Amino acid sequence: MTIDIRKTALATLAALSLVPASVAPAHALGKKDRAFIAGAATAAVAGVVINQMRNNGQLPFGNAQPRYAAPPVAPQYYVQPRATYAAAPAYQQPRYVAPSVHSTPAAQAFRELSPQMRREVQISLARYGYYSGAIDGAWGPGTSRAVEAYARDSGTTGQLGSVAGAYGILGGLTG
Repeated sequence: MTIDIRKTALATLAALSLVPASVAPAHALGKKDRAFIAGAATAAVAGVVINQMRNNGQLPFGNAQPRYAAPPVAPQYYVQPRATYAAAPAYQQPRYVAPSVHSTPAAQAFRELSPQMRREVQISLARYGYYSGAIDGAWGPGTSRAVEAYARDSGTTGQLGSVAGAYGILGGLTG
């Protein structure tokens, strides 16, 4: 029971070509109307032909299996890694932190002086050429460097290691 595709297609085209004439007079159809009817007829004919070929097993791609099928993939889940704890070192070498100019014995001795005496120390250091900052009576990096330079030049650097020795150096600058 093989059906000839050409005969079926021609018969369908012939039948559909008669439909527009019976629906409306030829002069009533516009250019777009005729194109629409021709497209609809072509689609109908192609549908009939493809269905017949599919039913008869004549289409090479109708029942064919795909050439490649990807293997099924198992779902992927994120697994957080386990934390591994290493033993902390038993002893860590302390980091060297330079002492602040405000924590030296000379700074402690300077802060215990009266505000007038602090300014006198800065005036004396400026007069000798060791200090060039503001005469404000405040201990800072400039005053610290000036006192250290004065002690170095006068040979009394060792006295800056104690508060009592720093009093002696500062006392020499106030009087």
